Parts: sequence; structure tokens; C-alpha cells
Amino acid sequence: MKIKLRILLLSVLLLPTFAYAEDWTKEQQEVLAFEEACATTTDAEEFAGCFHEDFVGWGQGYPVPTSKEDRSKTNADFFESFDAETLLFNPISVIVKGDMAIVSYLRTTKNTNKATKEVGYSTQAWTDVCLKERGKWTWIADHGTVITDETFN
Repeated sequence: MKIKLRILLLSVLLLPTFAYAEDWTKEQQEVLAFEEACATTTDAEEFAGCFHEDFVGWGQGYPVPTSKEDRSKTNADFFESFDAETLLFNPISVIVKGDMAIVSYLRTTKNTNKATKEVGYSTQAWTDVCLKERGKWTWIADHGTVITDETFN
């Protein structure tokens, strides 16, 4: 119950930030459309396509930076075992400089174990570095962390 209350509180506190979404430039909106599509997909192949071939990132508790291949494998395993539903996708900051973008956002998911039907919730904070090549955005680097009860203590 504490986690649900904290997610709700975090969402309410950040609502003013998102009220300015109409102020995003066309470039920022384009990057955000890519980000949200990638962050909310539940298709392993589609998700793998979000990563640049030279991707390196520090995601949620990995002890070393991971590559596109690493993330593709772990996410394919996850999608095979869990149904994931994005409940909240909240962009915090979008900086676009030519064909590079840095995007920070919060994402809350509901993850249902396909075998046991057990449900869990997760809120993550991410900063992604995106690269646009041949008209397509991809992730080239990131850093993400799960927000836990300890985050607030």
C-alpha cells in the first residue's frame, strides 16, 4: 500500500511539470513520441529496434554497462514471462540539439507474472540519450533506476 501511495503522491507532485507539455517544440514532441512508443511497447522485437547498434547503458541494477544485445536478451526474457502495462509515462525534461536528444522521464508499470498471475508495480526514473540517423531516433545511451521505498527515506 505504501508504494501505491508514494506513486500517487509522486504523480500529483509532478503534474505541474506536465501541464507544460503543450509548450514542447515540434522537435521535442517528435523525440517524446519515440520515447513513449519504445517505453510502452510489449513486443520484444519492436523494443530491440529502439536501441542503436552502438548502445551502452546503465540500467536498473546492472553491475556493468550493457549493450543492445544484452538489453534485447533480458527484455525478451521479461516479455516472455510478464505482461507489462505502462500506467504512467511522465517526461520531465527534453533537450534536443540537432540529431542528439537527452530525455528524462518517470515511468510506472504494472507487471503481471504470466504463470502465477502475481502483480507487481514498478516506478523507474530514466535519462536517455537519443541519436537520430536517417530520420529515425534510437537510444544510444541511458541510465535508469527503480524508485523504491528507500528512495524516500
